[in-house]
Amino acid sequence: MVVDTFKLGNRLRELRENIHATQQELAEALEVSHSYYSRLEEGRRGMTLKTLYRLVDYYDTDANTILDIPKKEERKRGR
Repeated sequence: MVVDTFKLGNRLRELRENIHATQQELAEALEVSHSYYSRLEEGRRGMTLKTLYRLVDYYDTDANTILDIPKKEERKRGR
């Protein structure tokens, strides 16, 4: 599966804005630099698995939600 970094960046921004957090707050929570997190949201940087795991933990959700991947049932209905 190929991940569109721009789409992922938009998703990260959407999730962050939904909880009214700043990029700096997210960067600190994920233990990454502000510039790295900013580049993720801009779609200019790929995400490491370590960062994905930290996002899953931070948002208390699953990777599919972070990556905006529909669940199997939703994919089957879309066929």
